[in-house]
Amino acid sequence: MKKQLLLVWFIFFTPLSAVDDIRPVLLVIGTRPEAIKMIPLYQALKHAQVPVVLCSTGQHGHMLDDVLSLFEVHPDIALHIMKQGQDLFYLTTTILEKMKEMLVSVQPTLVVVQGDTTTALASAMAAFYLKIPVAHVEAGLRSGNIYGPFPEEFNRKCITTLATYHFAPTRTAYQQLIAEQVNLDACFYTGNTVVDALRIILQKIHTGRLVPSHKLVSLVTQKKAAGYTIILLTAHRRESFDGGLDRIFNALKKITQQHPRLCIVYPVHPNPCIKEAIVRTQLDSVDNIILMPPIVYHDLLYVLDACDGVATDSGGITEEAVSIRKPVIMLRNETDRPEGIEQGLVRLVGMDEQAIADGVIWMLTRDATGSGDGESPYGDGHACERIVNIIKEKIYQGEMV
Repeated sequence: MKKQLLLVWFIFFTPLSAVDDIRPVLLVIGTRPEAIKMIPLYQALKHAQVPVVLCSTGQHGHMLDDVLSLFEVHPDIALHIMKQGQDLFYLTTTILEKMKEMLVSVQPTLVVVQGDTTTALASAMAAFYLKIPVAHVEAGLRSGNIYGPFPEEFNRKCITTLATYHFAPTRTAYQQLIAEQVNLDACFYTGNTVVDALRIILQKIHTGRLVPSHKLVSLVTQKKAAGYTIILLTAHRRESFDGGLDRIFNALKKITQQHPRLCIVYPVHPNPCIKEAIVRTQLDSVDNIILMPPIVYHDLLYVLDACDGVATDSGGITEEAVSIRKPVIMLRNETDRPEGIEQGLVRLVGMDEQAIADGVIWMLTRDATGSGDGESPYGDGHACERIVNIIKEKIYQGEMV
């Protein structure tokens, strides 16, 4: 986007409270998970009349657009970096260059990034190079393996090094930051903003203000009426591409064939590596493994809310599942979210076929008594309010109108 257009936008569309010498907060999103976790914060900042700009790098294309539409939000700035066959080298260099131009034009007082994506790292680096303070939402997660998850473990450790403010989603993450000798005054335990999004969207579904896909509702209703146990599957991480996906799919094929009343619902990520693994393993040949294109966020939450268990390599979905007391088998060798394991709702099974099969059996046979008790370790659904109050105190220090 041209610098002149950015300046025109800033003059005419910045809230009144942001004029004079009060510069805006800039929130950066690039992927669907980032949008899910950051848009509630964007809305909370606007509600508190904090001057805020939402920048989308557009890394996930239409998948990101679905989330924006759901929350009825339009980015103030869109960088449109997505291209066919993009890799980490392209994403990192392109985001750095485009963020530099945009940051020089907007001159935010704070750049807020979320999580551990390449978008978050490159945006934080661009802000750091321009000596603009960085706030890190979902700070302090660690697996202990620099290659797992890849490149996320490296990304978030780098962001911790250069960030000014660290918003930890759990007590474990907060304690990790302190153990790494991050400035105590810069660390805050807030809860995870994904629980805010979960609370907002599920409430709309339960009250009928959001209606899931009729086809999806019909599928789930019919399966449950017929006595099926429904498991939601998501699998897409890079570290699974070198044979891991094949083992996951083969294990789930076998267990589904052995248990005819088991139904697996799998919204397939568009990455070509995943589609190739599906073809190799003939995952689509099993009647009760239902493959479907990526689904919009509220449809995903509908299935999550209705299912009996979850098999996933996604940290965000693990947090959401545990927050509504669903059992999870985590298809990763290491975890940066141990809290669900500690509560007895998550089993770490990796990509070993026997461990995956054993994990599914655990979900099918576990005693669910008491599984609905206790608070979610990932927060109470009001993390955004805490972050807004910290930003107002630390950044604006009484300057807000």
